[in-house]
Amino acid sequence: MSLRKVQPGRKKAVKVRAKRGRPPVSGVRTLDERLTRLLSEETGKLEDVLGEHEQARIAKELLDIFFNIWIRFAVDVGKELRMSPWQWDFIIYEGGKKYRFRDSFNFARVSEIILEDAGFPFRHSLKAEFRTLAGTAFITVSLVLEEGREYEKATAVTAHNSYIIYNESAGKFTVHGLKQALAEPLRVWIRATIRGEPALLWDFCHEQLRKGR
Repeated sequence: MSLRKVQPGRKKAVKVRAKRGRPPVSGVRTLDERLTRLLSEETGKLEDVLGEHEQARIAKELLDIFFNIWIRFAVDVGKELRMSPWQWDFIIYEGGKKYRFRDSFNFARVSEIILEDAGFPFRHSLKAEFRTLAGTAFITVSLVLEEGREYEKATAVTAHNSYIIYNESAGKFTVHGLKQALAEPLRVWIRATIRGEPALLWDFCHEQLRKGR
């Protein structure tokens, strides 16, 4: 009698443990579907979200603004910044401050533009990028800085920080809006470069701009 009572109990205990260890299938499937949908929205191809023609138009406008900044540094400040994509791939320079775009360049392939001052000891970059978020294309322009700070009498500490200058959906992007947002940061960047005082730009970004990723 005792064996008959114990054996069913053991089988029941095994069944309970197995049941507790088994994941709720429907819950896992639901979570997996949500994650898949979210990743699809976050990493969707720009051409699917924005359209090739629209991406090319905005990229051309961004490159025009960035190359104008390149010219200002080269001609007015005497400092040549590194540009990506390389400026001579998409520009035909005609002297002075005159230039035109190359018809052969594929502007629709541009998803990121960088202007970099790689002068020692700190790198300062202006970066524009196309991003997708929840199925919407955004244009984000940031200053990405290497900053050196001395804390009390400790040796200098270098930090990499990004500060957002402009962040707008592609549908609301305007050249005028971006130029307005760039005006003061660009003025401070030039002043800091001419004076050789990078902290002028660091302090401005800390006080006036929002930190990015």
